[in-house]
Amino acid sequence: MTLAHGTDRIESERLILRRIEPADFEFFARIHADPVVARYIGSGRPRSIQETHALLEEFCEAYESLELGPLAVLRKSDGVLIGRCGLNNMALEVNAALGKLPRVWFQRSQVPSDTNVIFERELGYTFDRSYWGQGYASEAAARVFEYAFFTKPLGRIVSVIHPDNTRSIKIVERYGGRLQNNVMLMGQELYRFIWPGGATSV
Repeated sequence: MTLAHGTDRIESERLILRRIEPADFEFFARIHADPVVARYIGSGRPRSIQETHALLEEFCEAYESLELGPLAVLRKSDGVLIGRCGLNNMALEVNAALGKLPRVWFQRSQVPSDTNVIFERELGYTFDRSYWGQGYASEAAARVFEYAFFTKPLGRIVSVIHPDNTRSIKIVERYGGRLQNNVMLMGQELYRFIWPGGATSV
């Protein structure tokens, strides 16, 4: 889970993580439109305002139906919104065709009807680049993992990361994550890391 029903936030030393609200839209529309931020997210291209609006609606639906979804990340010292971090529901293709990498999807509606999948909890984050290099992504990711793992063990938590995204690779490795295999997301080949404590058979 990202947050259990009845829990409105979790905190770390410097951060508050809460559910995303409508008032956060302008912030996320801005960072999702930034090509530097978007480079390692999804297709690697900036999102339009309409795409960001649809994405935030999906997050809110996931809060209710799955107790999953990214959380808004605020700095404790001044309450400034700096990014998002949380668990998403990710479909992973099983029994991929010989010579092909398994595919992954974050929207169930995109999974082909003839494809066998399993669902995993994927830990991901996106931050305004003004706040990169200050340890916020690492701190937020560690807090989400700790909360999810110890509140209600999920069996397996993964992260899919672009091979060039060395900052994110260092974060997952710092907390014991291990590279399991490569996967395809929206035409991009990504690393699939498994966080400690989960099965590694797939």
